[in-house]
Amino acid sequence: MIYYNNYLAVMKKYHFLNPKGVTAHNLLINGDFQINQRNQSSYTCDGTKRVYGVDMWSFSKSNTFMKVTENGIETNAPISQMFNKLKSGVKYTVVCSIDNVIHTKSITGGTYDTGVSQTIMYLAFNDVERIVITPNGTQTINYIDLFEGEIVYKHQKEDYAIALTRCQRYVCKNCDMIMSGVIQQTYLEGTTFPIEMMKVPSVKIIKFTDITGNDKSNEIYSVVCDKKGIRYIQLRNATSSTYQYSFIFSCEPL
Repeated sequence: MIYYNNYLAVMKKYHFLNPKGVTAHNLLINGDFQINQRNQSSYTCDGTKRVYGVDMWSFSKSNTFMKVTENGIETNAPISQMFNKLKSGVKYTVVCSIDNVIHTKSITGGTYDTGVSQTIMYLAFNDVERIVITPNGTQTINYIDLFEGEIVYKHQKEDYAIALTRCQRYVCKNCDMIMSGVIQQTYLEGTTFPIEMMKVPSVKIIKFTDITGNDKSNEIYSVVCDKKGIRYIQLRNATSSTYQYSFIFSCEPL
């Protein structure tokens, strides 16, 4: 038996997957918060809609924020990740480091549960489920792991390339792409995503300019995608033969 801040944790076993620290056993994606494809240093929420910050982690409470740090994220918001439904009645273990203090909690698939110090909630929705971590005021969350069973694995930071690939199934940013030889009202050939996404994503325009940097996003009529990439971009009244663009494609579950 080991105690953390008066919080009882049953540490049954430590386990290293391999020397490189690839945490494939972690059921959560981007548990180290190292993938931040939206590339903002901080995110805020006014409570009108759910906001995604670092990849796969969202929050919805008004007057809250998520700030990216070298040690994770600093936040005053209940942050959550939604994922495919886990096995009902099966035990899982949450391991969460907050301000470098480890908290653990056993939860059961298909149930609602809360922790003691920080709140660890497991909410069941129809076909998907959500885990919520609530800090006590403003705190730094260093990492969050979720394991099947009642075994606590020692945390190792996931390899960045593998973490990015896991995220890109749900969110992907293409940066500063160039389209040239554009003719007015032409359907433009698209690009391929680094990895096939889980489903057809929504599209958010980050930048769409002519070669001199003038905003031309109002010239986009439609961006049509499938799971593999952009099929085409249709323009209305194109004013330039060359465009530069960045989009965010997301099928992160809300």
